[in-house]
Amino acid sequence: MPALFARLLLFSRASLLLVGVGLCLSGPVARAASEPVRVAVAANFKQTIDRLAAEFSRKTGELAPVVTSGASGLLYSQITQGAPFDVFFSADQERPERLERDGLVVPGSRYTYAVGKLVLWRPGRAWSGTVEQALKDPLVKVVSIANPAVAPYGAAAQQVLEKIGLWTAPPFRVVQGESLGQAFQFVATGNAQLGFIALSQVKEANAQPGIESEVLEIDPRLYAPLAQDAVRLKRSAANAAVGRFLDFVSSPQGRAMIAAAGYASAP
Repeated sequence: MPALFARLLLFSRASLLLVGVGLCLSGPVARAASEPVRVAVAANFKQTIDRLAAEFSRKTGELAPVVTSGASGLLYSQITQGAPFDVFFSADQERPERLERDGLVVPGSRYTYAVGKLVLWRPGRAWSGTVEQALKDPLVKVVSIANPAVAPYGAAAQQVLEKIGLWTAPPFRVVQGESLGQAFQFVATGNAQLGFIALSQVKEANAQPGIESEVLEIDPRLYAPLAQDAVRLKRSAANAAVGRFLDFVSSPQGRAMIAAAGYASAP
């Protein structure tokens, strides 16, 4: 009887050991194999990252990355509060730099993936004259911008209005969207006659049947460069697909897709 008990005890310990090994193997390795890349992206880059994610999945056979978009400032706050993102594509350099200083990103992962272009959008009407003349048109009652406090393109729009003397006492009402996507919607739905948005958004709109848009590119000397940085967050360390996705985004094919969407290359 003691011998039988000893054999049962040995079997139980071996079983527990195998279970422990299984649990260890089902941690980071399983995550890398079964979980998609979770991407936080600034609203201006949403459509572009969607195309990049779809092409990455088609080309590699991996799960398509899960994309969440919004204003860079709001996404930054969510990340600092523990939101489960693997990668952050910001519309500026400041917030990725902060995350880097706070030790929340994989060291050496920050890089400039695109430089944005600010435009003034008026759907369905041809442009004539300057930005200032367009804004002073008597038919213009409402102009939309993204919230300058959380959206870099909104801050750029404010800089333009300040430099042409139309920020403090404009002849129109300024409405602020929570993100650049909402600023776009104000114009698209007719709630604003003009909008300061990203060139990439107009390219997306023009690709849709039945939509014709006119844009006036803003002189880049009127606003700070819209260099956009991306970072890999530390929580992504166990997901090998994150590195492969970032490699694809920065590959010649990825860069060509970004350029076609209306962005300049990083200096």
